[in-house]
Formats: sequence, C-alpha cells, structure tokens
Amino acid sequence: MKKWAPVLIMIAAILWSVDGLLRRKLYSIPTPMLVMIEHLVGVLFLLPLWPKFWQEYKRMKMRDWAVICTTALIGGVLGTMFYTAALAKVNYIQYSVVILLQKTQPLFAVALAAIILKEKLTKLYLFLAILGLTAAYVISFPNLVPNVQGHSAEIVAAGLALGAAFCWGSATVLGKLVLHRLNFGAATTIRFLLVIPIAFAIAWGSDQTIALSQITTEQWQYFIGIALTSGAMACLIYYKGLQHTPAKISTFAEMMFPVSAVLIGFSFLDEKLLWQQWIAAFVLLGVILFLSLYSNDEKKFVPSSQQISDQEQN
Repeated sequence: MKKWAPVLIMIAAILWSVDGLLRRKLYSIPTPMLVMIEHLVGVLFLLPLWPKFWQEYKRMKMRDWAVICTTALIGGVLGTMFYTAALAKVNYIQYSVVILLQKTQPLFAVALAAIILKEKLTKLYLFLAILGLTAAYVISFPNLVPNVQGHSAEIVAAGLALGAAFCWGSATVLGKLVLHRLNFGAATTIRFLLVIPIAFAIAWGSDQTIALSQITTEQWQYFIGIALTSGAMACLIYYKGLQHTPAKISTFAEMMFPVSAVLIGFSFLDEKLLWQQWIAAFVLLGVILFLSLYSNDEKKFVPSSQQISDQEQN
C-alpha cells in the first residue's frame, strides 16, 4: 500500500477536478440545500466507519467540538457554497479558472496559522504571497481589468472562487487544532455530519428550502456521483494516501487537481486559457510548490501541521 500511496493522492485530486462538472448539473437547487443534500448522501456512505471512530469522538472536549463545528461551518458550508456559486457563473468565469484559484488556499492557510499561533511570517513568505495573489488576479482577469460594463458578474465570480479558497484554507488550519484527538478519517466523517444541520439552518433562514421530493431522479444520480467521486470517497482516498506519503511527494501529487481541471475544461467545455493565464498559472503553482516544500524543510518559515498539533497539546 505504501508503494501506491502517492497514486491514491493523484486519483483523489483527479476526482476533485470532476466535481465541477457534476455540480453544475445541480444549478437549479438552492445552494444551501445543495450543500446539505450533498453531505447527507456523503454521510450515508461514511456510516460504516462510525463504530471505528466512536471512541475518538468520546474523547473530544467542548473546545474540540467548538473547533470542529466552526470548521464545518467555514469549510463545509460556506466554502462549498462559494465554490458552487462560482461554478454557476458559467458565462463569466471559466471552469479551469475556478479550480486554479483554489490553489491559493495555502496562502490563506499560512496567514491564518500565523495569526492563531502568533508565528512571525518572513519577508520571503510575504513576497510569495503577493506574487501568488498577483498571479491569481491575472488568471481571473487576463485583460488585467475586470469587466464591469453593465454588470459586475466577472468580479463576483472571481470573488466567490477566492472566497471558497479562503474558507477551505481557514478550515484546514482550524481542523489541525483537533488532529491530536481525531485522525483525518474521523474528522472528515464528523464534519460531513455537522454540515447537514448548519446548511439546513442557512437554507431555512434564507427561505431557500425545498422538499426532497422535488429532487429528480437524475439529480439524485448526480448527488451519488459526487459522493462516490469528489465527495466522501475522494476524501477517504486522499487521507489513506497521505498516511504513507512524504509531504514533498504529496505536494506534487496534488498538482493533478489543477492539471486535470484544465484538461477537463479544454476537452468537455471547449475552454482555452490565454497565454498570460498560462504564465500566471505556472507562477501560482510554482509559488505553492515552493511554499509547501520549503516550509517542510524550514520550520521557522511557516507553522507546520505538527507545530500546530504540538502547541495545542501544550
């Protein structure tokens, strides 16, 4: 299994890139309800794992529950809602651009980790952050100026994609605060469960609820497809591979996510990136690679997962 661990990460990354194709087919469902149903289906597939994780849940303290609930809200609900809404702006932003913007997650995650752990960021990180965000801007607006004539949908679409990246990056940091009590599988399973009532509360509060009987057979098939590919299944495949893969290798394996997304956009959606978007994409991916690899060698550069866990235990 250890020999094939990096392959599992690559498979999970490819599955994530398929998500947008399936999710776009569910555009008629209000976003909060879509998020709720998606996680409801995912929980059903994760049910067999509950007995295995039950003892870990019993060891959790109130602070741990507060953190995991916040993670479910920020990453599971808000992040997924922003991502889904960005994909719905099909006429204003390319599918591959939405995916590429998700690679800004580490920039937000490192910044938030520095705030939580009071770690001082180096000038090198600040330079990389500015470079990465500049590349993200060029990817979003290849003409360098947003299209605001008559509408602001292009800006909104890019903002939603970056909002999803911020939420997921933030959730990553918050989630690490409970990893000394929960393993990745247990944390993923409980997060999927907690998202359901939170998403429903948002749907109910914003008057966007619909009866499950209104969901068509075809739409249920797409929900099952998400659960079996980019949803719960991809998470479990990813975490299984991560257990036996060094961070330096997993960083490269995860690059299959944006690469396969660009190929999907080109093959199925007839999308083509402009030359400046290609350059910006390589710059952004290079920044993230350098940030990930360098941070694993130099602990003082940015806080690592183990540092976060160690500080929580102390």
